[in-house]
Amino acid sequence: MQTVSPKSAYSGLKQMYDRGAARYDEHRYESAEGRFFNDFEGKLLRDWLGLTAESLVLDMPAGTGRLCVSLAETGATVVGVDISTGMLREAAAKRTANNIGRIHLMQGSGANMPFPDDCFDAAVSFKFFHLVPDELKPQIIREMTRVLKPGRPLIVEFNSPYYGGILAFLRYYFRKKHPGGMRKKCIFPDQIPVLFEGLEVTRKQGVKLPFSGALARVFGHNLVGAVNLWFGKIPGLRYLTYAIIIEARKPTRSTRHEQLVPSAS
Repeated sequence: MQTVSPKSAYSGLKQMYDRGAARYDEHRYESAEGRFFNDFEGKLLRDWLGLTAESLVLDMPAGTGRLCVSLAETGATVVGVDISTGMLREAAAKRTANNIGRIHLMQGSGANMPFPDDCFDAAVSFKFFHLVPDELKPQIIREMTRVLKPGRPLIVEFNSPYYGGILAFLRYYFRKKHPGGMRKKCIFPDQIPVLFEGLEVTRKQGVKLPFSGALARVFGHNLVGAVNLWFGKIPGLRYLTYAIIIEARKPTRSTRHEQLVPSAS
């Protein structure tokens, strides 16, 4: 099997997102569906993390800074890392427009980050893993785990393979012309233990049922958001949503020690 180096994989991503950075948010988050998705994810992350002014959070990739801003509004300090200079430029503009000085942006890749071990209180990665070759995904998970403090959460978003029962199938097999590529673009239940080996998976949440944005305009964001939150927690059914968010915690030092030392028998 041909392997893909992080350098070659990131080179293509950098060029693609440098070209499309200026219109990235317009294409994804300015429609009713996009706004609902963005607001729902931001609130979910803030609720899960319970950040304070002392919290230090890693957002990789930072993209245009949509989550950096949402997380920094809690008072936390956010470090955003992205390979694309164009995306970082958009994130910097968003930081300035929102007058938030607690966002620090830097260029880099998730495969090799210039941070010491055990330094972040939380790490998040959204809208990213569908772009990464399968053989590089465990490496990036390990690198993000390395910089986390023991016992702290890594929260990662994946595309769902069963969105709307058939919408994901139509998307990848017809519109995007990737027959057989759904295991690379989405997360299937059997892939989770492999990707998060050595971590404790503590929560899974499905995000955005079909037409949630349109329904929110009729019934209100709070009601549709509550239905999404309830539905997205149900095992099996959560995969009918657009994306799956997984929280996994880095073992504490004592837990890792217990794993290495066999018990007396």
